[in-house]
Amino acid sequence: MSGYILVIIVGVIVLAGLTYMNLRKISKSTADLTQLKKRTLLWSEISLALFVVQLFFRDRQGGFLLFFGLLTLFTGAHYFGVLYYSRKRKNG
Repeated sequence: MSGYILVIIVGVIVLAGLTYMNLRKISKSTADLTQLKKRTLLWSEISLALFVVQLFFRDRQGGFLLFFGLLTLFTGAHYFGVLYYSRKRKNG
């Protein structure tokens, strides 16, 4: 059980690091963010749908439920980051 928790903690740290690095690159980018915004929204919706399906049909351990929950947080953070920077560019 402790190995399972260790893997979850390492996974969260890795995903948080990736999110931070990606959003830093997006903030410095001058590219149009429209396509990225659409793509991140699509992946956020897919991961949320998989999370909800897994919520209804989960197994006893809930490993996939936790995985899709973390994936939903990861893709959602990217979407809101891209949305923030695209609105910031329009207003600024």
